[in-house]
Parts: sequence; C-alpha cells; structure tokens
Amino acid sequence: MSADQLSMFGQESESAAAAPTSFSVSRTINGKQQQVCDHWLIPVFIGEWMFGPKVQAEKILSLENTVRKNGEFNYLIHRRGREVNHSGEYLELNIPSKLSFSWIESTHPDAECQISVQFVADADKTKLKMNVKLPAQISGNKDKIKKQWTARCKALAEKFK
Repeated sequence: MSADQLSMFGQESESAAAAPTSFSVSRTINGKQQQVCDHWLIPVFIGEWMFGPKVQAEKILSLENTVRKNGEFNYLIHRRGREVNHSGEYLELNIPSKLSFSWIESTHPDAECQISVQFVADADKTKLKMNVKLPAQISGNKDKIKKQWTARCKALAEKFK
C-alpha cells in the first residue's frame, strides 16, 4: 500500500461534487464478532491495522479513546512530514454488533464524516458492513476515501488469518 492510497484526504479534486455522498465497504473476517469489534475500539489493536508502519509510511504518535456513548477518540499520526489528527465521537455503541461515530481529519476540520460499522456473527466469522457518509466539501474524494477504508478493512481481516 502506498501513502497515497491511505491518506484519508488529499487535495480536493476540482470536480468535487457539491452534495454529500456515501459509500459502503463489506468484508467477511475469520474472527469472532467480539474480537473483530474489539479491534475497532482498543488502541493497541487500532495501531496494528488502521494506522502505523504496518499499514503505510507513517508513525503513530498517540491513540486515545473513551469507549462509551458520546466518548471521544483522537488518533495522532505523523505522515508525510506533518502531524495529522483523526478525531471523533462515538454516537452509538452496541458492542459487539454495531458502532457509529463521527470522523474528522485535522487536514479538513470542517468535513465531519459519519461512519457506521455493523459486525454480524456467522459461526466463527464476522461479516463487517461499513457505511460512510461524506460531507459535500470532500465528496469529490469519495473514490480515494473508499479505497483507503477498503485497504484498512483488508488489513484488519489479515490480522485474523
């Protein structure tokens, strides 16, 4: 994976759409529902698949979260010569079956995304279903952002092989 693949926001495309948009990512993971959900909430696990040198050319500076409804998270990363903070708030926690949260990257502080992740148990596997809503100001980057989340979900699945 290249750094460009996993940069949540790059330069906004000149043909950026003026309306909000959304996309979905689905993946079956060879892990139990609770284990897969834990990998979305526990910082040490997040650092193994969402961020860090195992995923792309970046350094994790800090991964902090408060896992409760209205709890906040802050994931500070050093990427391409600058610090980038990914922050948000847990809007819904139905552990281990559903998480919903806001997502803001410090490079676009007014572009709040809404992300919902469902974990559906299927014997010893989990069907992950993710929906991402992008605000209008970054909707032109939909394909790039979807590619990034798809790569992250693939990295998560690889943790369970």
